[in-house]
Amino acid sequence: MNFGIMGPGRIAHSFCGAVREIEGSKVLAVASKSSVDRAAAFAKEENIEIFYGNYEELLSNKDIETVYISTTHNFHYENIKLCLNAGKHVLCEKPMVLTEKEARELFAMAKEKNLFLMEAMWSRFQPKTKKVKEWVKDGRIGEARLAQGTIGFCAPVDYSDRFYNPDLAGGTLYDMGIYLIDLLPYFINKEIKEVSEVSMYAPTGVDTQLNITMELDGAIVSGQATVMAVVPEDAYIYGSEGYIKIPKIHWGHEAILYDKDQKEVEHFSEPEDWGFVYEVREVIDCISKGKLTSDIASPEMTYISCGIFDKIKNK
Repeated sequence: MNFGIMGPGRIAHSFCGAVREIEGSKVLAVASKSSVDRAAAFAKEENIEIFYGNYEELLSNKDIETVYISTTHNFHYENIKLCLNAGKHVLCEKPMVLTEKEARELFAMAKEKNLFLMEAMWSRFQPKTKKVKEWVKDGRIGEARLAQGTIGFCAPVDYSDRFYNPDLAGGTLYDMGIYLIDLLPYFINKEIKEVSEVSMYAPTGVDTQLNITMELDGAIVSGQATVMAVVPEDAYIYGSEGYIKIPKIHWGHEAILYDKDQKEVEHFSEPEDWGFVYEVREVIDCISKGKLTSDIASPEMTYISCGIFDKIKNK
């Protein structure tokens, strides 16, 4: 598959590395709306043949089948529409969009145009994520009743940076809180019934720290996201017969199972911890089979996250 990149951001380097691992696929071109020099520098670094200083030329390239969008969050909605209107399949970085209304509109648009669309929630594709879900489903910890996790880091205070800038849809909710919102309920596989949160805000108005609690059917999950503190970024799932430790909630390659006496009974470790490779393979597999959406990173996944965004932002 030939990919094009819209927005040569930092995370796009990881995407390029993943594509190189997949035989028969390549990143054919990259485009930057802000600077052709930026696109050229990225292309040189990643050994990409073609670069553009606008999106229109990228989308008019008939050899590009799928576009990977890694622009800042505020541009995702309009970028996805551009790609779909140009007849391109789309993989868009998380959060795909910022409201449930936008998400439903875009998935409906993709279906109408017979194009594939997926939010790039790469953590769902990691082997350790599958293993944790398997342990919970098989009752290895009994009935799952509690889960918790942390994510974030202490970022330099720069109000023009995407973490602090409201014009770039900054803040911990969109950038890191989404992992807590998505993964903790996903591990337990129970419906979210209620959501509550407490946040702290920068002078720019974006959230710098988030504490979120979700009531599931028979379980409670909670998480904290921050750009103001050092946190381990680990997660735990507690059940009636044991618990699971997940070092690094959204990346990494390990998961540890404990019994009711808190003794380690199984330690999963997978050498490949690069979820991007699995994610790109999913995109290629779905498109080759004529599927318009992924069963793993499904439209419903995006609707749920965006619905929680709506609830928190409109409270």
